[in-house]
Amino acid sequence: WFVAVNGQQAGPFDQSMLASKISSGEISRDTLIWKNGMSGWVAAGTVAEVAGLFGQTPPPLPPQG
Repeated sequence: WFVAVNGQQAGPFDQSMLASKISSGEISRDTLIWKNGMSGWVAAGTVAEVAGLFGQTPPPLPPQG
């Protein structure tokens, strides 16, 4: 997988590296990703293979106050 980070292409990353970057917050559901065979860059949350990785990450904590 290739990932668009701050307007720059990064990668390639394997599935476990993507999972790590998702859990660290580097990749969000809106981050653009691409791999060979895809017609263009798409949001990570729209790709079935990757969207499942977001389910393994807890949601952000609610604001304190």
